[in-house]
Amino acid sequence: MRGLIAGLLLLLLLPAVPLSAGPTGDFSFRDLAGKTYTTAGLKGTPLVVNIGSHW
Repeated sequence: MRGLIAGLLLLLLLPAVPLSAGPTGDFSFRDLAGKTYTTAGLKGTPLVVNIGSHW
C-alpha cells in the first residue's frame, strides 16, 4: 500500500519538475582534483548541478 501511495505522489509531483532550466548566473566551482571550472568556460555545454545532503 505504501508503494502505491508513493507512486501516486510521484506522478502528481513530476509535472512540477522542470525538464530544463534557464540560464545561470556566473559562478565557478572546483572538481575533486582541484581544477576550477566557470560557467562562462562551459557555455554551450549541458551542466547538471547535483546538490545533495547526507542526513
